[in-house]
Amino acid sequence: MRALRRSVQLRWLPLALLLFLAGCSHRGQVDDPTAAPDQHRKQLAIGYTLLYQEADGIPKLGWLLTFRKKPEEMARLTDDLTSFYRQLAHRLEQLSKQYPAVRIDVEPMSRIEAETRKAIGADLAKDLAPLVGRRGAEFERETLLMFHNTLNEQRHLAGVMLTLETEPSLKEFLEKTKEQLDARYARVEALLNRQYFSH
Repeated sequence: MRALRRSVQLRWLPLALLLFLAGCSHRGQVDDPTAAPDQHRKQLAIGYTLLYQEADGIPKLGWLLTFRKKPEEMARLTDDLTSFYRQLAHRLEQLSKQYPAVRIDVEPMSRIEAETRKAIGADLAKDLAPLVGRRGAEFERETLLMFHNTLNEQRHLAGVMLTLETEPSLKEFLEKTKEQLDARYARVEALLNRQYFSH
């Protein structure tokens, strides 16, 4: 039963902890990509908002990790991820001011889904917290799995957004962001496979 609970938690993990830390609650749905251009733009607004929420949330997670003892390789990787997300959030804020079509403040999910993710996030925050949270390899593995799942969701999100975005400079931004997400996803996956999973 505990294994099933942990599996469900990790499935929801990419946004759960971040929404808890950021105190967000949003709603919305993804439409058919063959819809009218204004519908595409509404869906892109949801995508940009999701990218921004997670990019803005990860640095807030950083304080939980700062006080935890970590292996050197993991510390370098989590520091890089925190810095990357801080820069991504800043870039999205800039784009939202430069391009009125770039929205980072819509409600991309139902209230019940957002509240569920926040509740799971609160539970996971306890697992990562200094003093009372998980320790050693269990803490390291769970932290890396959180990043792994988040990066996986975001790189696919950026890929879907690329099929809808028509503004050349925004398309270029999404292409670069997807490349960066792909590269970091591969790094996290490699470390997980090398150090925390037996084959």
